[in-house]
Amino acid sequence: MSLYLHRSNQTKLLRRKAVDRCKYCGTPIEWFERYDTLRIPLSTEFPAPLIPPKMRWHLSKGVAYPGGDPQTKFCRIPHPAICPAVTHPDLPDELRDVVARLAVRMRGRIERGEFAPYLEPVEEVEAEIAEPDVVDTIRHVVSYYGTLRIAPGEVHDLQCIATDRKTGQRCEGGVFDLDDGKWEEVEIPHAPGRQGQQILSETGGRMWAWAVNDFELLRRWWKQRCIDHFRSSQPDHVPFEVVLFHPLKHADYILTARPEGYERTPKGDQLVVHDGPTKDITTCAAASCRHSTLGKMADGWLCWSCERTERRRARVHRRWQYAAEAVEEDTPRQNPAPMPPVRYTP
Repeated sequence: MSLYLHRSNQTKLLRRKAVDRCKYCGTPIEWFERYDTLRIPLSTEFPAPLIPPKMRWHLSKGVAYPGGDPQTKFCRIPHPAICPAVTHPDLPDELRDVVARLAVRMRGRIERGEFAPYLEPVEEVEAEIAEPDVVDTIRHVVSYYGTLRIAPGEVHDLQCIATDRKTGQRCEGGVFDLDDGKWEEVEIPHAPGRQGQQILSETGGRMWAWAVNDFELLRRWWKQRCIDHFRSSQPDHVPFEVVLFHPLKHADYILTARPEGYERTPKGDQLVVHDGPTKDITTCAAASCRHSTLGKMADGWLCWSCERTERRRARVHRRWQYAAEAVEEDTPRQNPAPMPPVRYTP
């Protein structure tokens, strides 16, 4: 069965691939693409007046935006904000009962053997970052004027996530283009606690990142698509693998030295003295034309202007020829009348 996305849909994420369960508590969640191209796990709908304004989200054409829906007066809550397995230091009073009910359900799934929790203490901010399934030992950070996101590997290995129309599998094209960005030193976001202070001491608060400073190019990197699939309607084959950078969670991937192998060839930085035109120059064959081209062409070569004129003349000649033949076939032949003698008068 083939699935197609509506032309007005702003996201390429198929709903059947967006249904999941939280690995910390086992609660069903739905992934949606955010307005800033990140993805967020949302809960089911709640009445918006009962939810704190800072936790309200709504959907528009498949994309999640902050705030409640002005038409339905309902909203969704990011699941990490109410996950019972996550530490909530500033949980609002309106959501305490919701978190308690989800905690009871989580314990019931564990006791019945339906769910095995991911045993790792986690903060709410870290739970919002959906890590890719497979990552490399070296991961590069992509920067855009202070906004940092981390790739699953090195930037030149970043693969397109679109579905190939011919094979139905993930596109094998790459996202990387050497002309899109350059390596720059950027500031590491502040991280609280002793671990954050340790990162600051070891790195000096600076790290190397691949900087893409053009917004139109950046959108293709954030969407993680190759040039052929950037504006295509093909759905995503896998979720985004370029996720938000967190200094504590991604401390092992901070680069303190500039990666090698990304040098560019200088373009016209030196003064070039030419020796004159090359010897292989072909002049247009038209009698009144002086256009020429580099290289040796075949005899009778015409420039683009004379070639266009010659084609137009040929079409007019064929049209007149066909018209003359049609008149000749329809008109019976007659002997021409004799010409009167010409008399010369001195």
